[in-house]
Amino acid sequence: MQMPNLNHKMKKKLIVGITAEPSVDLLNGQLDYFIKKGYEVYLMAPEAPRVTKFCAEENVPLLAIKIERDISPWKDLKTLFQVIKVFRKVRPDIVNLGTPKVSLLGMMAAKITGVPFRIYTCRGFRFEHENGKKRSFLISLEKIIAKCSHKIICISNSVKKLGMDEGIFKDEKAFTIAKGSSNGINLSLFDPLATDKVKAEEARKEYNLEGCFVFGYVGRIVERKGIKELYHAFDAYYKENNKARLLMIGRPFWDQIRDTQLIEKFNHHPGIVMAGMKPQTDVPLYLSLMDVFVLPAWWEGFGNVLIQAAAMGIPVISTKATGCMDAVSDGFNGRLISPYSEAELVDMLRYFYEHQEEAKQMGRNGIEWAKNFRPEIIWKGIEDVYSSGK
Repeated sequence: MQMPNLNHKMKKKLIVGITAEPSVDLLNGQLDYFIKKGYEVYLMAPEAPRVTKFCAEENVPLLAIKIERDISPWKDLKTLFQVIKVFRKVRPDIVNLGTPKVSLLGMMAAKITGVPFRIYTCRGFRFEHENGKKRSFLISLEKIIAKCSHKIICISNSVKKLGMDEGIFKDEKAFTIAKGSSNGINLSLFDPLATDKVKAEEARKEYNLEGCFVFGYVGRIVERKGIKELYHAFDAYYKENNKARLLMIGRPFWDQIRDTQLIEKFNHHPGIVMAGMKPQTDVPLYLSLMDVFVLPAWWEGFGNVLIQAAAMGIPVISTKATGCMDAVSDGFNGRLISPYSEAELVDMLRYFYEHQEEAKQMGRNGIEWAKNFRPEIIWKGIEDVYSSGK
C-alpha cells in the first residue's frame, strides 16, 4: 500500500542571508510575505540595531554571524565555520543569499552541509569598475558562488547578460523576475498624492529652492554613482543658467571617493544644496522637490532609486550602464546617456530645462512605469523559484 505523502504539511525552512546592516532595506516586507505563505523564515546577518529592528518588524529570528564586508582570509575562514554550524543546527530546506561576502561563504557552507536548494540573488558585480588581477580575482569568486548555487536570481537583465558574457553562469541557471529589482518598490510610500504639501513647501523654503529648476540626486555619495560627472556637468550648466539647483540627498562614503576635494567643491558650490542623509520614509518628500532626478552611475545591480523617482512622477536621467538601463524606459519616463560622459550629461540637463512640458509628461509616464515593480510581483516570482526546488 502506498504511504501518504505528509511532507506538504511540514513548513519549509528558509534562510535569507545578507552581509551588511543597510541591506535589510532590500528585504522590506519580503520575509513577512513568506511567513504568511507558510515558510519558517530566518535572517542570517551581522547583529546590528537596524537588523534587530527589521527582524522584530518582519517577525523573524536572527541568526547572527560575524562577517567582514572586505576580504580578510582569517576572519573569513572563521565566518565560514560559523555559517556551517548555523546550517547544521537549523537544517534549512532553502537558502537565498545576496550581497557578495555572505553569498560566497554562505554558498560554500550550504554546499558543504548539503542544503537541498541553494539560491544566489545576484545584486550586481563589484568587478565592473576594476581592471587587471583584481577584476580576474573578483570574477573567479563569482564563479565559485555560481557553481555552488542551484539557481541564480539576477536583479536585472543587464546583470544577467554581463554574468553570462563573463562566463560566470549559463542561461539555464540564471534568470530575472519580471522587469527586474530584488524586492520591488513600495508604491504606498512613493506616492505623489501622499506627499505632505505643507512640509514640502517648508523644505523648499529651507533650502532656498523657490523659483528654481531643481535637479536632484538620492543615494550614497560615492565615485561609482557618477558624482564626479554630476558635479562637473552641473557646474558647467549652472554657468549658463543660475536658476538651476542640484539637491543632493545622501552622505559621502570616504573610502569610496578618491578625490576628497570633490566633496569640498560640492559643499561650496552656490547652486548645490547638500541636504545630508535622510530616513527612507522621508525620501518621497525630498523627491517631490525635484523637477528632474539624475543618477549618472557607472553601474548598478538595479537602480531602485530610479523607480522611486518615477513613482513620484519625476522624470529621470541615467546611463546605459548595467542595472541603470533596466530601470528607465528610455524616451518614455526619462533619458539614458553614456556612462562617464560629462558632455552628454550637460546636454541632457539643458534639454530637460528647455523642454519642461515634455519633462512633465515623462514624469506622468513614470508613475505608470513604476507599477511594473510592485513588491508583490517580485515576491510571487521568488515564490515560484522556491516552489521549483520541491
